Amino acid sequence: MNARVFLMTVACVLASYGAGYANPPQKKPMRVTPSDVSRVTYVKHKDPSGFFSIDIPRGWQVKTGLKPDGKFDLISYAITVYDPRHPARELYFCLNNAIGLKSQAAHNWYVQSYGPKSPFALMPVITESTTAGFFAAMGPLYGYRQFTVLERLGKTALGGEVVIAQTQSAATGKPLQGLYHAVVSGMSMPVQRNPFNPASGKLDVGILTEFSILSETTPKEEFVDWQPVLDHCFSTLVFTEAFHRQRRVAWGQLMGTSKYIMQSADSVRGMIMDSYRRRNATYDVLSQKRSDATLGYERVQDTQTGEYYRAENGFTDWYNGTRYRPATDNKAYLSPVSGYINWK
Repeated sequence: MNARVFLMTVACVLASYGAGYANPPQKKPMRVTPSDVSRVTYVKHKDPSGFFSIDIPRGWQVKTGLKPDGKFDLISYAITVYDPRHPARELYFCLNNAIGLKSQAAHNWYVQSYGPKSPFALMPVITESTTAGFFAAMGPLYGYRQFTVLERLGKTALGGEVVIAQTQSAATGKPLQGLYHAVVSGMSMPVQRNPFNPASGKLDVGILTEFSILSETTPKEEFVDWQPVLDHCFSTLVFTEAFHRQRRVAWGQLMGTSKYIMQSADSVRGMIMDSYRRRNATYDVLSQKRSDATLGYERVQDTQTGEYYRAENGFTDWYNGTRYRPATDNKAYLSPVSGYINWK
C-alpha cells in the first residue's frame, strides 16, 4: 500500500469515528415507556353463577374449572385468573382435588387389577406428599417441565408448605417462576401385593387428596413485578353464601364443611402475605440482576418519584442529567419497575 492510499484510508476511518462520536446516544430523544405492571388498575369481577367475586387487573379474564381438562364441580371448584395477552401471568386456586397415587408400585397394582386405562391407573404418581411433590408430579398435566424449589417460605396452619419454584413452559420452553401451595393427604388402603402369594406382603394403594391448591406464576424475569398483583387478586377472593349453601348440599359431611375449607383458604392467604414479607430475597436479587444482564438492561432510579426503571446498557455513560441515577441496592431489584428507558 503506497503512502497516499494509506493516508486516505486513515482519514476515512477517522472521519467515520468522528461522525459517530458527534452524535452520541444522549443527543437522541430519550423515551420512557411505562411497564405493564405500573399501569394496572383493578376491576371487580363477579362470577356469572353468583358464586364468588375477585379483583382482577383490567383486561384480564377469569375462568372456572379444573386444570387441565376444565371439568367443573362444586367440590373441587377451581378458579383461574390470567392475562389473555400474556397467559403465563396466571393465578390458579383449587379448593379440593382427589388425584394421585402414593407410589409407582400402587400404579402398577391398579394397571394389573383394572387395566391401563382405568381411572386410577391414569392418576399421576406423587411420591412425596408435599407441595413440591404435588406440583412436580402435575407438571405434565399442567403444561410445564421440571419443578425446582428456589425457596421455602414455611408451612400454613393447614400443614401445606409455601414455596417459590422455577419451572419451564412445555409450550414455549421459556422459564417460569411462581409461588406454590398445596395440602396433600390421603387415607390408607392396604391390599395384598399378590393375591396368590400371601407372603408378598401388603401395599398401600390409597388415593391422595389435595386441597387449597394455589399457584401464582409469571415469566421468570417478571415474577418480582407481578407477584404483588397476583397476591392482591387472591386476597380479594370472596365466596358467596350461595356458593357455601350449594357446596354443602353437594358435599354433605364427607370431608368437612364448606366453611372449614374457606377458613383454609383464608389461612393460606394470610400466611403467604406474612411469609413473603419476611422471606430471604437473595435469590430474587440475583435472578433480577442476571435477567437485566441477559436482556441488556441496567437499573436506574427516578430521583423525583423514587420509581425504578430498566434502561438500556450504557445509560449511565450516556446520560448527563440529574433526574435518573444508577440503582444498585437490593431494593431496586425487589420493587416492580415502572417502565423502560431507551433511545430506540
